[in-house]
Amino acid sequence: MGKNIAVHSYKGGTGKTSLSVNLAATFVKQGKKVALFDLDFRAPSIFTILKCEKTKIWLNDYLNGICKIDDILLDVSERIPNAGKFYVGPANPSTSAMRDMTTKDRKWETHAFDRVLALRKNLIKEQKFDYIIFDTSPGLQYSSMNAIVAADFV
Repeated sequence: MGKNIAVHSYKGGTGKTSLSVNLAATFVKQGKKVALFDLDFRAPSIFTILKCEKTKIWLNDYLNGICKIDDILLDVSERIPNAGKFYVGPANPSTSAMRDMTTKDRKWETHAFDRVLALRKNLIKEQKFDYIIFDTSPGLQYSSMNAIVAADFV
C-alpha cells in the first residue's frame, strides 16, 4: 500500500522543495510510481524547478473542485530514464493565483481537505501509486495543515 509524505517546516527557505523533489526522484529511481504535489501556494516553484510544460489546469483548480485529479497530473517520467513513473501536480505560479489562494476562507479549506483525502484515496488505492509527496507552504497555512493531517509521514 502506498504512502503519503508531507515535507513541512515552519520557516521558509529551509529546503522543503529541494527535499521534496529529491525524495520523489529517489523513489522513482527505485522503480516506484510517485506523485509530487506543490501545496506551497504562496510561492509555488515545482513547476519551474522541473521545467514542466505549460498547462492551463493546476492543483489550485482541483482543490477548487473544477477538474479531476487526472486532469492536473503531468507525466515527467522521461526526466529519469529507465526508472519508475514520476507525476507532478503543480500549483499555479501566477501572481493572481497566489493572491487568490491567500483569500480562501475556512469553508473552502474544509472542502479542499476533502479533495486532498479524495486525491489520496484515488492515487493510492485506485491508481496504485507507491508514494504521494506534498511540498507544503511554511508556517501554519490551511493547505499545509491539510497535507500534514492527510500524510502518513511528515
